[in-house]
Amino acid sequence: MADFERDSGWLSGSVVDAEDARLATGVLAAASANPGNPIAARTGIRPGPGSPGNVEATSTPSRNVTVRPFQGVIQGTRSSAAGAYLITLAQQKTLDVLTAAPADSSNPRIALVVAQQTDRQYGDESDGMLVRVVPGTPAVTPVAPTVTGDWLPLAELTVRANAGAITPADIRDLRAYTVAAGGVLPLQAQESLPADGYSGQRLYDLETGLDLVRAGTGWRPAATGAVQLFGPADTGWPQTGGSAGASPYTFNQVTVPAAPYPRMLQITAQVTVQTSGTDERWDHVVRGQEGAVSALACFHGGPTKIITSVATGHRLLPATTPLVLTQYFGRGGGVTTGTAAVFSAAAHYTGLRVLALPVP
Repeated sequence: MADFERDSGWLSGSVVDAEDARLATGVLAAASANPGNPIAARTGIRPGPGSPGNVEATSTPSRNVTVRPFQGVIQGTRSSAAGAYLITLAQQKTLDVLTAAPADSSNPRIALVVAQQTDRQYGDESDGMLVRVVPGTPAVTPVAPTVTGDWLPLAELTVRANAGAITPADIRDLRAYTVAAGGVLPLQAQESLPADGYSGQRLYDLETGLDLVRAGTGWRPAATGAVQLFGPADTGWPQTGGSAGASPYTFNQVTVPAAPYPRMLQITAQVTVQTSGTDERWDHVVRGQEGAVSALACFHGGPTKIITSVATGHRLLPATTPLVLTQYFGRGGGVTTGTAAVFSAAAHYTGLRVLALPVP
């Protein structure tokens, strides 16, 4: 049969082969982001309760990892009309990572946990879906192994040199989600953002909590003018117990995660500082990880040697760009003596907040 007009699914009196059946069920799945194959479905896990498809270390770290049950879609790639495989892992599965492929004595390696679909129609030895470990090769700077055929990535495992167990820190989640056609797609990470899409497609960014819609050639907030607020501080911040002297003192940090559209950031930082003198100049600064100053204020201790400084500023953050803002103060204007310390870590004394507004 030619690959042009395929037999409709479940047509009475016709021969409907496996490809026809997969193409028919694939109509109900979300489209892939491949503009060169508009009949392809998006490969991914069906979202649901219980973190489906999650790869986890055992409660006491061992050579094994476990994979939670899941259902999903694997788009066939070995024929222009291969269609979409609908797959199921019906119960939790335990995978042995280290027995068949022990850790190297000198170098780490990267292994992958995948769901792989085999099909004898395309030359495989068997038919079925298998959740398995692809071991990888040890190297000073290891890379993930190559997987051929039709497969769905679940996790990346770092197998450290001489490792006897896989810990939670060794596991990096690679899952991407898929939904029924027209469904709202949960976005697990920026890496799984569809590079292409159709006008009106909707998704929900699990990291930023935003509803996004496909408009033209890019992704925009579903609600025009939607804003985000970040702060007052990342975990473990603000910090006290140190002071600025010959070197500045960094005491606060806020991370603005990447979004698939540009944003104007309105930055407000405040701190109450106790200085060693009354006439020392101090610079109060907020800067990004690349060193660019995003907000700046200057202060003196004054008669009480206690002063509250507020620094404000704004900067344009391009699309798909994360930003880590740090807040610090240091001697300014050629001052070479004196010290200054954060008065208190309480929110009404120390804060760093960022208002992010989408821009065209």
